[in-house]
Order: sequence, then C-alpha cells, then structure tokens
Amino acid sequence: MRASGGATQPGSSATRTFGRTAATLMTAGMIIGTGIFGALGATAERAGPALLLAMIPGGLVCLATGISGAQLGVNFPRHGGAFIWARAFRLDTVAFLAGCCYVGQGIVGTSVVSLAFAYYSAQLVPGLPVHLTAGAVVLVVMALNSFGISFTSKVIIGLMLVIVALLGVFVFFAAPHVEVARLAPTLDKGPFAFMAGAAIFFWAWDGFMRTAIMAGEIRDPRKAIPFSILGGIAIAAVVYYAVAATTLGVLGAEEMAKDDVPLFKAAMQAIGPWGGCLILGAAWTASINELVSDLLSVSRVALAMGEAHELPKWLGEVHPRFKVPRHAVLAVGVLVFAVVLVFDLRQVLPLASFYLLVWFAITHYAALHLSKEQRLFSSFFAWLGLAGCFILLFFIPLLHLIIGMVTLAMAFGTRFIVRRQPKFGFG
Repeated sequence: MRASGGATQPGSSATRTFGRTAATLMTAGMIIGTGIFGALGATAERAGPALLLAMIPGGLVCLATGISGAQLGVNFPRHGGAFIWARAFRLDTVAFLAGCCYVGQGIVGTSVVSLAFAYYSAQLVPGLPVHLTAGAVVLVVMALNSFGISFTSKVIIGLMLVIVALLGVFVFFAAPHVEVARLAPTLDKGPFAFMAGAAIFFWAWDGFMRTAIMAGEIRDPRKAIPFSILGGIAIAAVVYYAVAATTLGVLGAEEMAKDDVPLFKAAMQAIGPWGGCLILGAAWTASINELVSDLLSVSRVALAMGEAHELPKWLGEVHPRFKVPRHAVLAVGVLVFAVVLVFDLRQVLPLASFYLLVWFAITHYAALHLSKEQRLFSSFFAWLGLAGCFILLFFIPLLHLIIGMVTLAMAFGTRFIVRRQPKFGFG
C-alpha cells in the first residue's frame, strides 16, 4: 500500500550496514540482556514454581510479533518501526500512540537495565550508591551511542558473545547442583498470579524486533529481517531456558523471589565466590549491552517522530559525520538519567511491559492492513499476537496500568494543544 503523505522518508538514515548474519547476531544480542538478570526474581514472586511456564506466553507473543514486524519491515524498510508502519496506512493517530509507547518503554526499560546493573554491582561493593551508579552508566552508554551504527553494532555483538560464554560456564558448573523436583511446574499461586508473572517477564524478550525498527540500515531487508528475527529469538530462548532452569533448580522459586539478584545467589550457592564473580561479570556485560541496544533503537523511533514533526524537529536531525540521531540519544538519555535517580527496579519494570505490549499490539494491527501480495505469512500470526498482547495487558498490575494510560493521555493532550497553536508547533 502507498504510504501516507505524512510518512517520513529515509533520506536522513544511515547507510545500509548489516547483512543477514550480522543482523541475526545483533538481534540475539539485543534480546539477551539484563532481562534474564533483572526479571527472574519479580517473575518468580508472582508465578512461583511455574516460572518456566510463565516465560512461554511472552515468548509466543514475541514470536508472533516478530513475524508481523518482519513482514512490515520488508515492505517499509525505514527506521521507526510501528510508528512508520501505522503512518504508511494513514493511521497517524495510532502511529503517534505507537511512537509514544516505544519511547516510553525505551526510557523505562533503559532505567530498569541501568538499575539492575547497579544492584548487581552492589553485591560486590556493599554500600555502593545504587541510583548514582545507575546514572553514571547511563552517561557512558550515551557516549557509546554517539559514534555511528557500525561501531555500536560491533559493541553489541561482541558483548553478546561474552555474555553467552559466561552464562554457559555458569550453567555447566551449577547444573550438578540442580534439584530436579524444583523444576516441576505447579500453579500454587493461582492462574492470575501465573499470568501476572508472564506479563512481567514479557519485557525480558524485548529486542527481537529492533532490526525491523532499523530496517533502513539492513542490506537486503526482505531476506535478512525475517531470518534475523526468528534466528535471534531461537538463540535467546535456548539461553534463557538454560539459565532460568538452572537457577530455579538450585534455589527454588521461593528463594528466587526474595530479591532481584537470583542468578548471583544461585552461583554463590552452587559454585562459590568465583561463581558469584562470574555472574557479576555477565550482569555487567549484559547491562552495558542492553543499554547500548535500547538507546540505539529508541533513538531511531524518536528520530522518525522528529522527522514527521510529531516530536520537536531537532530530534529528527542526524549528525553529518557519524549518521546517528545525537539529539534523540541525548534527550532520551537525560530522561533515563532522571528516572534512575528517583525510582527502584520493581517500581518501573511492569510499566516497561505495558508500553511494550501496546507497541506490539499496534504492530499487529498494522500487519493486518498488509495486502495479500505483501504478506510473507498468514494473517493468523497477527491475530494471535494481537490477542496475546491484550491478554497480557490485562495482567499488568493495576497501578502501572493506570500510570501508563495517564502518561499516554498526557502525551495526546500535549499533541492536541500544540496542533491548535501552530506557532508553538514541533514543525
């Protein structure tokens, strides 16, 4: 279908950098991050012994969303993700909602990751100021995102390989200490608590669609994007289940739920101090990796919104030498810095899932508008993913659901006021 007149054009994007293999490794690197370190404790608190099962619903929704995102990405290979895809079908208001949700989840999700980094660091350095440490790492990541996509992608892929290697060592040495009985899933806490756990862990799967969001920087997107998304999810699933099963088998669900560093506790109990250091190294590496990739993708959505004048136009400007949206990187980074100085990890984690689910729902809605000739897969996956998003949204904690809806209402209110007063507009 023809893009709307308001859709952004790819003229300011960086050149097409990634082939299929690099895009797949980068997708895996963007998924395998702090989610497995920061979300397991909160998920175990809700789902209890059914932890491993609670990881499945979000994974299936992500798989369906990846299929929808891949189809949209190959038909509209420009940066911006669901914001651009909805605008291509003249759904400008829906596109604005999508863009706000992705920027929102980018701010909240990056805050979660930086706080997880700080919490794991505090295990090695007792008394470490958690919020100041989280703020400091945000500043480092802002710098890493300022020197071009080629440099940033090498950082992401390299760190992902280090993370997988360290977690592999953890699984290998901790596996003999696993009590198999602890792996048996039971719904002791009830189906609602189980689904609440699934909704919380859902955020940990984030990252799989970022190659589609950055489609303007992918070579041969029709082949590379679907392969990279499905391949990246498969790699991440193997890593996630190996690590989660090992941790659950060593500690049990009740012990995992007590704090936000269950992998560290499992490594200390099963392996000893050097195992704890191993997990701290992996957590630090994962935090930096995910922070870099989070800021990379959310800045591209902010760039697209700035180009479309849905956000201040200076966010739509690209650095002439490094071809990165430095203004968007700076703006998002400053907001994340402010959040981590005020809030704690479990206070913001469900909000990230809320924004992400709305973003994914809009992705599926846009995919349903594809013509038969544009589809790579059946529309069944879009319907399945859309239903899954709404089901998981129902189980987001009520307070976070209200906060998320209020912030989106405020964004729409601001947009309405600005459009009524052109002289103060974003254009």
